[in-house]
Amino acid sequence: MNATSTKLGTSTKLGGKRLLLTGASGMLAGDLVPLLIDAGADLVLSDIAEGENSGVPVSACDVTKEADVCRFVEASKPDWIINCAAYTKVDDAQVEQELAFRVNAIGPGNLASAAARSEARMLHVSSDYVFGGDASADAEAMLGKPILEEREPNPCGIYGQSKRFGDELVRRALPDRHVIARTSWLHGVHGPSFVAAILRLADERDELRIVDDQIGSPTWTVLLAEVIVELVSREARGLFNVTSRGDISWYEFAKEIVALAGCSTKVGTQTTEELNRPAPRPAYSTLSLEKIEAFLGRECGTWQAGLRGHLLQCGVLKEA
Repeated sequence: MNATSTKLGTSTKLGGKRLLLTGASGMLAGDLVPLLIDAGADLVLSDIAEGENSGVPVSACDVTKEADVCRFVEASKPDWIINCAAYTKVDDAQVEQELAFRVNAIGPGNLASAAARSEARMLHVSSDYVFGGDASADAEAMLGKPILEEREPNPCGIYGQSKRFGDELVRRALPDRHVIARTSWLHGVHGPSFVAAILRLADERDELRIVDDQIGSPTWTVLLAEVIVELVSREARGLFNVTSRGDISWYEFAKEIVALAGCSTKVGTQTTEELNRPAPRPAYSTLSLEKIEAFLGRECGTWQAGLRGHLLQCGVLKEA
């Protein structure tokens, strides 16, 4: 297997660093790769199948296959591995449990072990679903206390369990050379998201009913990508919560999407129980931003700014 690398950009932020990015055809990578190019990174991109991202070839590498990962990392010789590969179908994970654990746990573990052998660092993207599986913990959080990095995880559903296991495997393999960026409610133009779903449904229906008893922080992929560049360029290590500022319910988020896109669709409420989806969802997953904002020396962007950026990016923002 040949790793394909392209030297791009003249910025000094990541100049001289070789980065291997997995999940390079996914939603987050769609916004992250152009920023890495601008930062001057020497990029090696991979995904489950060959492709292309921002003019850079994407090589095929299955992160769940240890031998393939070892060969790919050895050929690439990266300074950093950025793992954006993930199984994100929350409901399907309840049935496809083995696949969810292979991609979300075994995959990151394979990458971290290969990074350890190559003396590379690794940034792994995690999820707010590592919380929400314990009703008493949710009740405490609902008092308005965003979740700190130090809180003991209580995973929600198979998806949350698989993500937590992946986090632990990364920590064990790279105790001093890892970054885990825990995020939530991701949306962006390069993949399926809640924003895209609401825009489609608003075009098809006169009225929508959206759950109002799940609270979290919608996070634009561009915001997360910008912070990832900072974390890597400044040689960060450890666990960071990385989301937008502010929290709302899915119902409130849907109302704002419809309003900013100029849709006439009415948005009503329903409960999680009424929606009756196969997988459980965290009732409250607002993550504390104190640590990441101290590291960055600035506040993270708001969910409102992120939504406007997304809608502007896909050409449907009606509000000036």
